[in-house]
Amino acid sequence: MIQESKTLLANYQEKFKRERNYQYWLVIVNNHFDHCYSFFIYTRKFKTKLTRSYELLCMPNTDQELYQQVLTDLKAASNLAIEFRDTHHLVHPGTDILQDTIHGHSSSAAYHTKTKAIKK
Repeated sequence: MIQESKTLLANYQEKFKRERNYQYWLVIVNNHFDHCYSFFIYTRKFKTKLTRSYELLCMPNTDQELYQQVLTDLKAASNLAIEFRDTHHLVHPGTDILQDTIHGHSSSAAYHTKTKAIKK
């Protein structure tokens, strides 16, 4: 087994805790900004909105044979669903986020501020 696959599977075993009432899935991102493939494991407890992600491996996206070998090794070791993403096709969430109560910003976390009239 190649070194990248060993690193990926070691990180996978560390982060995939198989806890009860949790949902797990894998995400592979072809990141054209950093010129790499990033492998993540996502986890979410049932009946909650908070999703956590952990990066398992980042490898250059220039060698397709290496990527295919790592992907084959991952599929052989895991039965988790795999979601593929590409940074050429970024998706807007639909509306601008004005307040994010899920990630600990319960008060006034404006990511897209609007101009307001100044009170005198």
